[in-house]
Amino acid sequence: MNSVVIPTLLLVVAKMWAQVSTPDARVMVMAEQPSLPAVTQDVLPGEGWVPGMHKLRGQAEVFDTWKPLRRRLAVLQAGTRVTMLSGLSEVSKPDVITVTAPIPELQLNPGDSLLRYTELGEGNADFWTKGRWYGNLDGAFVTNADGSGCQSQCKARVVESGRKKRWFRVRLPDGRVGWTDASGSFGRVY
Repeated sequence: MNSVVIPTLLLVVAKMWAQVSTPDARVMVMAEQPSLPAVTQDVLPGEGWVPGMHKLRGQAEVFDTWKPLRRRLAVLQAGTRVTMLSGLSEVSKPDVITVTAPIPELQLNPGDSLLRYTELGEGNADFWTKGRWYGNLDGAFVTNADGSGCQSQCKARVVESGRKKRWFRVRLPDGRVGWTDASGSFGRVY
């Protein structure tokens, strides 16, 4: 009897989870929200962003580090070719999201709050709520402050936009390696 009950229970839980989550979501107990700034390394903004050669669409300042105490290495003009090596997300303040409809998969009810940190593309993001960290969670249930995002069966809304910055590690034409936050120069504004 146990061999039938356990697989059936797992199937029910998996179906419930699939309504909000992605198979790649990582859940971790984390009593306190992450300290700020929250930095996620080796991440690019999402679909279409890949390491490799890029032609800058606009001017880009390049620094020796992404950290606050940095030194400018170069100012590159539009048309300059650089090699994008990697990226990171620096969240100084996460988005504050209010739940508007029950989300049983996350044990959330209307009025509860979530914090959204790094957005990973295609709606996926890292979230923290009620002592749990959800890495790479499908956030398609969230309507952004500007009305974008969720278009049907929405369950939450951004009520306060956070402060986030993307940094890109690039190799310059002269071989030096540095960091730029000029995401618009790569054709996409974050």
